[in-house]
Amino acid sequence: MKRVMTLTLMMAALVSGSAFVRAGSNGQPEIVRASVYGTDGRQDFFEADRMMKKFAESTVAMFADTALPKDEATGRFKLKGLTLKGKYNLQDGERYGDQPVGAFCSGVLVGPDTVLTAGHCFQPDERGGPCGRVKLVFGYAVTARGEMLSSFPAENVYTCSQVLAQKVQDEEHNFTCRNGACNTAAPAGLGADYALVKLDRPVTGRYPLAISRENIARTTQLAAIGYPSGLPVKVATEGSIRSISRNGYFVADLDTFGGNSGSPVFNTRTMKIEGILVRGGGDYEYGSGDSAVTDPQNAYLQAPGKTKVYGQNEGRGEDVSMIFEIQDMIPPTEMETYLGEMVKQRQAPEIPAAPAIYTPGADGGAKIQPAVYTVPDVSAPVAISI
Repeated sequence: MKRVMTLTLMMAALVSGSAFVRAGSNGQPEIVRASVYGTDGRQDFFEADRMMKKFAESTVAMFADTALPKDEATGRFKLKGLTLKGKYNLQDGERYGDQPVGAFCSGVLVGPDTVLTAGHCFQPDERGGPCGRVKLVFGYAVTARGEMLSSFPAENVYTCSQVLAQKVQDEEHNFTCRNGACNTAAPAGLGADYALVKLDRPVTGRYPLAISRENIARTTQLAAIGYPSGLPVKVATEGSIRSISRNGYFVADLDTFGGNSGSPVFNTRTMKIEGILVRGGGDYEYGSGDSAVTDPQNAYLQAPGKTKVYGQNEGRGEDVSMIFEIQDMIPPTEMETYLGEMVKQRQAPEIPAAPAIYTPGADGGAKIQPAVYTVPDVSAPVAISI
């Protein structure tokens, strides 16, 4: 369920070869499953509040290189034109059914040329891709109602140059890698799942986000930003924590899907990243809805399906790898430093509900534009409903 609150914010100017292993029926990797809890709270980019839009601009959609060919005539990378309804054989009227799909994982910029994502999005996990053949794309978003994306400018498309750190621990995998050297052990149940990836060049026009370095609490309210089912970016708000495991992850009830693997999960009070989405329940149900026909490898063997919906407190929940599992490898960003300074100046344990908008300085400086909680006058920004 989504509650509505009105916040008034002061606006700030921010400034080829073989396909991946275990691909689905259309040649795209099948990575992780998730679902909707209660009311579907996902929002397109153009529907999100100003702060979430800025955060979404620092997330990436990950594509197999074969899924995003380059048009040499225009220099742009082109989507193949597959829709959500077409890929998953969904019923008429399913939400986002006519939007394009293509991405297989999500990630977030945490350094000038560094992206944090899920470990199973890359080899040696058989579900992932080889580093050099994964394209990481910024700006995969619906920026106006009715807009249909078809291509990306080359400046928005990056390539993985190195997997700096990686861990996958689930029912079938248990390995940890550092700079290409991996240690493997027998599966030992569910645990953390992450990868820290170096890009082929520093990112321009975007800023690295802040991670949390504090222990997470059961009362923490959550939001996630990512690319569910390979769709353009979606913001999912009003998530909550169900349980916290000792094995490096917590369970939440965020509205996330396959393709959200690697999505940053934010504390909505501090606006810092608490973890990354890595596992979840079923996305779509077909036929009778029995588990035997949920998310089949070939959806077209069934009657058209629909989104699987659980009660807000039902289903298995969504697993989120805790950021402390890898925080020592992520240097503080400008944003993290300035958010920390704001907390110190206010002598408060956390930042208020709508903390601020971070403005990177063009000359290397930076500032925090505080939130405003008064009713705006005619020339001030209008209220934002979240």
